[in-house]
Amino acid sequence: MSALAELGRTLADTADPTSWGNAHAKVIGSYQAGAFAKASSVETYARQMLAPRDFKGNAATRSGNRWEPLLLAWAGAEPNSLLIHHPDNRQYGATVDGTRGKAIFETKAKHNKVITAPTPREFRQMAWQMFVLPEMEEVNYVAGELVMQRDRNGEPILDEHGNPLWELRRDPLTFTYPRDHSVIVAALSLIVPIAAEVLAIVNTARTERSPF
Repeated sequence: MSALAELGRTLADTADPTSWGNAHAKVIGSYQAGAFAKASSVETYARQMLAPRDFKGNAATRSGNRWEPLLLAWAGAEPNSLLIHHPDNRQYGATVDGTRGKAIFETKAKHNKVITAPTPREFRQMAWQMFVLPEMEEVNYVAGELVMQRDRNGEPILDEHGNPLWELRRDPLTFTYPRDHSVIVAALSLIVPIAAEVLAIVNTARTERSPF
């Protein structure tokens, strides 16, 4: 059981994908909040929430799903599977990758990329996690740079399904951002007002569809 369970704000558990999916569809989660880059695009974000794209994943996401638990273990963090809501709003939620004490851990498996810092979207995603979990003091971004395994001839080594096998180019990288870090503060000042507007539009639209 995740350490976050003791907060008493659990909406769902990824161990039950159907329940988690139903609960997640009703909240603004951290991945979605990460997309909130422009105050002028509120209506677009609301439409995306009302008619979400059914993305089943691809080879890169499946590879990431395999590597991210290993990155958490490398960082000494406890995995989390719970969708937690904000203390004051059950429609603001986050399923963080892991925790350790008062720290959140966000893991990213990066394929054929050199990492120097999180992307702007990833900063917004992590800022949202800090917003939903005010009990936490910092967020740690743990990135693994993955490269294809190759044989002696330089050809990619494939698994039984024909997908390439990956390995770390070097030890994972960890970037730590306290709650008051300027990038986190700036991201929150942008995305929290957008989220409030998006949620208002979404709730109004859903009420009009089902008035009773």
